[in-house]
Amino acid sequence: MEQNYTLRLAEPQDLAAVTALRMAMLREVAAPLPEDMQQAVERYLRTHLADGSCLCALMEEDGVPVASAMLCVSESVPDEVNLSGRFATLASVYTLPRYRGQGRMEQLLRWLLQQGRAAGIKEVYAGAERKAIPLYQRIGFVLTETEMVITL
Repeated sequence: MEQNYTLRLAEPQDLAAVTALRMAMLREVAAPLPEDMQQAVERYLRTHLADGSCLCALMEEDGVPVASAMLCVSESVPDEVNLSGRFATLASVYTLPRYRGQGRMEQLLRWLLQQGRAAGIKEVYAGAERKAIPLYQRIGFVLTETEMVITL
């Protein structure tokens, strides 16, 4: 991979770029989208980028965002594994199509997890498309059979 890229955490002024990457990802995996999807994403990011409860890693090549991933930070009751109760959900993992297949996302995710660790996050949860599971496992995620979800 070429080395003319940078990794950094998104800041509130990156709202438009982060929103554009999120919307591109959603259009690939969930089209058609609700009419007000973009406004909902912007509302979330405006709040959570500013207060640090969304750590969004951006990979830029020659100053242009080409990939991103987010750690959406939450807190739960402490348990025997996580005394702080701080955890994150990995979300919006996306690389623009022409930059895929070059190892960029693995590098971005490893970097983002370091940022999360530095921010005191003790556990990270992720849902993944089947094709992404090997990548997640390479960086240390463990596939479990005990997670469940309900849509209310």
